[in-house]
Amino acid sequence: MGSVSLSNDDYRVLVAEDDPASRAATRLFLQRFGYRVGESQDGPGTLREASVGRYDLVVLDLGLPGLDGEEVLGRLRRDSALPVIVLTGRAEESERIRVLDLGADDYMVKPCSLPELEARIRAVLRRGQPVQPSSRIEHGDLVIDRSTHRVAVDGEIVELTPKEFHLLAFLAESPDQVFSREDLLEHVWGSTQEWQDPATVTEHIRRLRLKLEVDPSTPRWLHTVRGVGYRFADMGRHTP
Repeated sequence: MGSVSLSNDDYRVLVAEDDPASRAATRLFLQRFGYRVGESQDGPGTLREASVGRYDLVVLDLGLPGLDGEEVLGRLRRDSALPVIVLTGRAEESERIRVLDLGADDYMVKPCSLPELEARIRAVLRRGQPVQPSSRIEHGDLVIDRSTHRVAVDGEIVELTPKEFHLLAFLAESPDQVFSREDLLEHVWGSTQEWQDPATVTEHIRRLRLKLEVDPSTPRWLHTVRGVGYRFADMGRHTP
């Protein structure tokens, strides 16, 4: 499997820094290289932004107000594998070792060179670069073949529209992950709720259940998470 080549403008970087001048300088510098940059100025804001902003990497200052950067790093690591570069004025070796043990991907001491920071961001992102997904997704007797755009259940071909196929494949490649209707509009339709009614997602899920599930009212694969959205999870074969 080969690696996917991405340009910088495919990446979103969150700069968590309480000093407004340093934060602005870092943002402007990274934007010159094509990164899409978000900002946060305290610990709680960093956790909130990281959870909803679909970032690829966080540049994290340890001296954040509201919640210390080490606590922020620890919570990020409990919830995700989001890459983190720590950027701090703390130069002690013991501090560096502790932060790296907490799960930081890199550690830089301020003041630092912004070109070096950008180079380290590239290096960390390159290490985490995704690989080409397999052309087949298999969950028990459900087979999704991207190369032929065919879906089979227990060996029987199921006819799907192109959008139904892409929706099913997107959900099935991330089993147990919950996606809101807005998430699915963005990733499958390339749209937003301002331009397209989220109810179209609900309707496509309904059609997929009718075509795939033995009992659409008690789905095996396509599950509703009340108040949140949808997830793919194989609950096992229905018995007659």
